[in-house]
Amino acid sequence: KVALLGPNGAGKTTLLRTIIGELAPLAGEARLGGGVRVGYFSQSHASLSPERTVIEHIMDASGMLVAAARGFLGRYRFSGDDVFKPVATLSGGERARVALALLELEGANLLVLDEPTNHLDVHSQEMLQAVLADFSGSVLLVSHDRFLIRGLGGKVWAIHDRRLWAFTEGYDAYRSWLAARPG
Repeated sequence: KVALLGPNGAGKTTLLRTIIGELAPLAGEARLGGGVRVGYFSQSHASLSPERTVIEHIMDASGMLVAAARGFLGRYRFSGDDVFKPVATLSGGERARVALALLELEGANLLVLDEPTNHLDVHSQEMLQAVLADFSGSVLLVSHDRFLIRGLGGKVWAIHDRRLWAFTEGYDAYRSWLAARPG
């Protein structure tokens, strides 16, 4: 589990998009291993169709029937008629929960998450942290949420001064390094 950190505009999202193949590298090449199945969580949730309902997304991704899809969505705090809401009418947090549910269904073994806690309420943030802590695959996430970063207990990669710095000791080592930097 790796948190990718750095100031706004440093290129964190660009690096993620290069890793998953959405952008060409500026130099060299970016390759994923043969068995890697990427699940990508973007800040914009662009993969969600605004006119489709929550349950349509889940049923199409999983092949579940309505009852099973409703049960599955209950784990993501969608109940009653909420499952029939079009994505366009959802709050940012609700959209994020749909995107997370879809990631679970994809069977990814590498989760690439760009600001996954944006728009999430505290309960949803805790749910996300628990899901990521239990995830048996690899995680690469961009986040400013120090509680999530510390909770995952992984490594930190930081982009500063157009360089990538690796902190295998985690977030506290990164914070100490950052505090010791001039300026």
